[in-house]
Amino acid sequence: MTQDAQQLPGMISGGEPSATRKFDYTVIVWVVLLILLIILVANPIFQLFKESFFVSEDEAGGFTFQNYIDAFETDEYYKPMYITMMLAISVGSISLVVGAVMAWVVSRTDIPCPNLIRNGILASFVTPPFLGAIAWIFLAGQNEGWLNKWIRGLFGLSEEFYLFDIFTMKGVVFAMSLYSFPLVFIVVLAGLNNISSDVEDAANVAGGGTFHTMFSITLPLVAPSLFAGFILAALEAMILFGIPAVLSIPAGQHTMTTQLRAFMVSEDDLLGLASAYAMPMLILAIGMVWTRGIVLGRRGYATVGGKGGQRRPQKLGAWRIPIFILCLIPLVCAIVLPGFALLTTSFMRNLGGGLEWSNFTLWNYHFILTNDAVRVSIYNTILLAIMAATGATIVAAVSAFIAQRKLIKGHQYMGFMATAPIGIPGIVLAVGLFAAYTKQPFVLYGTLWIMFLAYLTKYLPLAYQTANAGLSSIHPELEESCRIMGANRLQVFKDVTVPLFKTAVIASWILVFMPSLRELSASVLLWTTNTKVISVVIVDFYEETLLGPISALGVLLLLITLVAIVAGFRLVGRDFMSSSG
Repeated sequence: MTQDAQQLPGMISGGEPSATRKFDYTVIVWVVLLILLIILVANPIFQLFKESFFVSEDEAGGFTFQNYIDAFETDEYYKPMYITMMLAISVGSISLVVGAVMAWVVSRTDIPCPNLIRNGILASFVTPPFLGAIAWIFLAGQNEGWLNKWIRGLFGLSEEFYLFDIFTMKGVVFAMSLYSFPLVFIVVLAGLNNISSDVEDAANVAGGGTFHTMFSITLPLVAPSLFAGFILAALEAMILFGIPAVLSIPAGQHTMTTQLRAFMVSEDDLLGLASAYAMPMLILAIGMVWTRGIVLGRRGYATVGGKGGQRRPQKLGAWRIPIFILCLIPLVCAIVLPGFALLTTSFMRNLGGGLEWSNFTLWNYHFILTNDAVRVSIYNTILLAIMAATGATIVAAVSAFIAQRKLIKGHQYMGFMATAPIGIPGIVLAVGLFAAYTKQPFVLYGTLWIMFLAYLTKYLPLAYQTANAGLSSIHPELEESCRIMGANRLQVFKDVTVPLFKTAVIASWILVFMPSLRELSASVLLWTTNTKVISVVIVDFYEETLLGPISALGVLLLLITLVAIVAGFRLVGRDFMSSSG
């Protein structure tokens, strides 16, 4: 007797394998995606390398080494390299000290309100560095900076006196460090949380105090994380464009990123020179990322007990409140003061008018909401962020699925290709994309598509790491059971795998959407009149000294980002911002 099995809606039907099961056509999808990744990542770098050996047709064209000679022998171009290296070392060192100490305080001591410090540091990622630098102009400008004016008024000093001047290289280091030390904090905190307190307890029993234990026991155990954090902070300082553009150029100094932009916006065709100039930054960035991976890959040697040991807080005693106050200072400088400055300035008629009711106005908001260029930039920004987040999430999720399930030959290269862009500075990627897509057969320059490729490539590693981490928790047997029922790999991925790790997929989308809203380093080289985004408009307003509209637009950008963060917390949970680990 036969029985007709009832099939529930959405279930994959079983039965005898069809002839098409002999060849899983979804392999074609996986191979196409691998080729797409290679083109996406390798093509702009190849074009960058190729252009560095060619001169423009205006200069007779052809193969040459002259671009490298000009880039590395001209004093005008060599000096920004030196300045960039000094900035990277200085910012990396300061960020290491501040980030590591704050991570130790949060992870290993009985400091009050550790979650406040942790969440405050995560919140510092909300403020774009270039916007924070502009806010610090309001606060620490030589003449009109509020801090200098308050000090002059408090002590009755002359109008020529100033204590702070953000338009110096010290000011640049300060501003960069404010938005780089969180990188160190996150890496070191993860390392500390993997170490049991047993070794520290033994040191305390032997007579070691809290601070002696920290320097002699705890920090050496997380030495790989400390080194990796330093590399991340130094790399961030090296590739930043916004802060140097806002602060170092007025101080009379170029960095490599601002010099690259100067090449690209020149009336002369300097693409070859720009490509040659970008090569050392690319090589150094890749080397730093590779070194970080090697160092973190060896961090398991630190302890024998393994992961998950108990962590008992060290007693700070009388130092508890003073250290808590010290930990609040970087947060106040990175979040509270810049946020206050931007919000207040957005309602001011002029910066020098002070906090007077007569100086209050809504004109700045009216201006940005009625200005055609601003409205286009808002539309472009949100559209690009949605496109980049959706594209990166799809590519990352499928790539992680292929790599973890070993679906095709060469699967081991999927993860490498998806994470390789982490070593490509955004402005260098933009030069490569410009070289690749300003000529036939794919002329994308002047369209949103070239910026979409830049965003997609730049933030793909973030989406991949998040998706890969979520997928690793799903056992393949759940998928194989559906394969036995006759489903192909694509059906399994769509109907089984994605629903099981949808939290990681949503987190990937939000984690790409947020930085895409404020991307500047690639956008500043690829925009045209019809493809401006908010970050580029802010830079344009800064060059035109439209400080009120800058603040209003900055507040709007922060509000959009805040909405994305709240959505992330509601949909994914409180730890979604660190889910990419």
